[in-house]
Amino acid sequence: MKTIETKIKRVVVGKIEPDEDLVDSIISIVKKHDIQSGFIKCIGALKTFTIGFYMIDSREYKMKTYNENVELISCIGNITYKDGEPLIHIHVSLGRNDYSVIGGHLNKPSIVSITGEIIIFEFDTKINRVNDPQFELSLLEL
Repeated sequence: MKTIETKIKRVVVGKIEPDEDLVDSIISIVKKHDIQSGFIKCIGALKTFTIGFYMIDSREYKMKTYNENVELISCIGNITYKDGEPLIHIHVSLGRNDYSVIGGHLNKPSIVSITGEIIIFEFDTKINRVNDPQFELSLLEL
């Protein structure tokens, strides 16, 4: 196990408008406010979204894009950096109109239908990611 200790430096709140991409918007917020690293929480609604599931055996994500209106019940993740660029890693739970829930690793496109309400808790420490050859994933460098 590896750990670091950090503190919350500030909180940034954002509102994503209809037809904007949630992931791209979070990256824009990170760049606009020069956020080092942090924790993301968001709620809202999406109309087009891509979610993934990491297949351990093949060491790749299985992605699927949906075109349906869903509630963004829960969206949590983090902001780190890889090769000097922000890397947004978020997982979602999405509610369908039949009250069932699907979820996974959120990818693009992630198009907002009504709103996306974002809260970013910025850390006072910059956290990077490096490639882990065991899984072929960029994992936290602590």
